[in-house]
Amino acid sequence: MSTSTTPPGAQQRGHTGEAVLAALLAALGVYLLVDAGAIAVPGSSNTVGPRFFPYAVGGLTVLTGAALALRVLRGDRGPAEDSEDIDPDAPTDWRAVGVIAVAFLAHALLINVIGWPLAVALMFAAVAWALGAVGIVRPFLIGLLLGCVVWTVFVKALNVALPGGTVLEWMTSWI
Repeated sequence: MSTSTTPPGAQQRGHTGEAVLAALLAALGVYLLVDAGAIAVPGSSNTVGPRFFPYAVGGLTVLTGAALALRVLRGDRGPAEDSEDIDPDAPTDWRAVGVIAVAFLAHALLINVIGWPLAVALMFAAVAWALGAVGIVRPFLIGLLLGCVVWTVFVKALNVALPGGTVLEWMTSWI
C-alpha cells in the first residue's frame, strides 16, 4: 500500500519554481529594508516617521519569503492547477514575452517624453496585442481612458507627481 499523497496517474511536478519564488520574495524584503534606511527623516517627525511603513512592509516581505521557503523545504506544495484550461506541455510563447518586455521598457523610457497616460495606453495596447487581443485600437483607447483617469486622481486629488505631457496638463489645468 502506497503512502504517497500524489493521486494515481498524477505526475510529480518540479518544485524549483516555488523555492525560487521564496528566495526572490525574501531578497525583495531585504532590498526594501536596506532602501528604507536611506529615507531622510525630518527633525519634526515624532513617533512614526517616514521609515516606519517601508520597514514594516520590508520586514513582512522577508518573513513571508522565509515562511514560504520553510514550507517548501518541509515538502508542502501548492495545489495542482487542475481546473485551469492550460496545456502544461505547451512551449513558452517567447514572442509574447519579448513584446511585453519591450512594452515595459518603452513605457519607462516614454513616461517623461509623452506623459504617463499616453505611455500607459501604448503599453496597455502592446501587452493586450501580445496576449492575443484582436485589434489594437480598442485596447489603446481603453488604456488611454484608464491612464487619464488614474493620472487625474493621482495628480489632482492626491498631489502625486506623474508627468502628464503638455496637452493633458493644459487640458486639466482647471481641475
